[in-house]
Amino acid sequence: MSFRTRLRYRFGDIDDAGIAYYPKLLHYFHCAFEDWWSDGLGHPYPRLLHDDKLGLPTVKLDVEFYAPVRYGDEPWVHLGVLRIGTSSVEFAMWMTRGEDPAPLCRARIVTATVDMATLQKKPLPDEWRRRFAPFTIREQDLPRGR
Repeated sequence: MSFRTRLRYRFGDIDDAGIAYYPKLLHYFHCAFEDWWSDGLGHPYPRLLHDDKLGLPTVKLDVEFYAPVRYGDEPWVHLGVLRIGTSSVEFAMWMTRGEDPAPLCRARIVTATVDMATLQKKPLPDEWRRRFAPFTIREQDLPRGR
C-alpha cells in the first residue's frame, strides 16, 4: 500500500518555460513525506524531530522526470517504502495527474536514521519498522516512466 496526498502547483512554483521548477518537485515530495507522518502514521514529523529526537536526512537521491507539471496542476504525490534497513529507509515517491497512473516524475530517496542531538547514525526503532510495514511496496509496484 502507498500513501498519497494532493498538492497544488502555484505561480511561484513554475519556471519561465511554464512548467514546475524541478527543485519545487523535490520540495513537494518532502511536503508529502511530512503529510505521511501526520496523516498516514498519526505522528507529526516535527514531533519526531523535536520530541523523539529522531531524524531521517536524505543521503541518496535518484529522480527521473517524465512529463511536465504546469501551473494550476494538482498532482497526486504517492509515497511507498521500498526497503527498511538497520539504520536507513528507502522511500519511493512519484506524482500522477488525475486518475492516469503514469508518473509525471518519480524519486528513490534513501534516508539515514540519526539521533537529532548528535546527528550520529542510529538504528531505526522497532516501533517505526512496524508502523512503516503497511506502506511497503515491491520494486515492481514502483511505476515506470511514460
